[in-house]
Amino acid sequence: MNILALDLGSTTGIASGLISESRPSIVLARLWAAPKELRDMRKNRMDRRGDIRVTRFFSWLTTTHQTSKFDLVVFEDVQFSSSTAQTQLWASFRSCVWIAFPKSVVEAVPVGTLKKFSAGFGSADKAQMGAALKRCHLDAHALCADDNAVDACWLWYWAKHNLLRTPL
Repeated sequence: MNILALDLGSTTGIASGLISESRPSIVLARLWAAPKELRDMRKNRMDRRGDIRVTRFFSWLTTTHQTSKFDLVVFEDVQFSSSTAQTQLWASFRSCVWIAFPKSVVEAVPVGTLKKFSAGFGSADKAQMGAALKRCHLDAHALCADDNAVDACWLWYWAKHNLLRTPL
């Protein structure tokens, strides 16, 4: 079974690997558009016609799925935002995931659930989640470049443990 874990956002944390592995084989954070590209897009109102971050994300998902054939896709189910634009972008990313994996199991993990699983309490911050990953899975922590990758790593472990009922 091949798992893809995504911490969705303008910079998406990505962790993937086979269930038989002790840790994800790929952990990274991917930026979908440079700040200058976003400024130019907004200046020309292209953000209202087709956000390049969404099209790039969808293209990456479909290409990656064609080569890796993911059986299970899991992402963090963020239920809050600070702006309408953020809500729309995040909803677009979620939609991309569901459309790109029509035959895979797709699971959304509530933020509090992931925080409790990782650090032991639902109000853990990014630093506490990173520290917990370092304590529990030192080899995986070394691969995590930023908090998006840390979240993706924890999503992968959560999926392995909870959805497939295997010990960590």
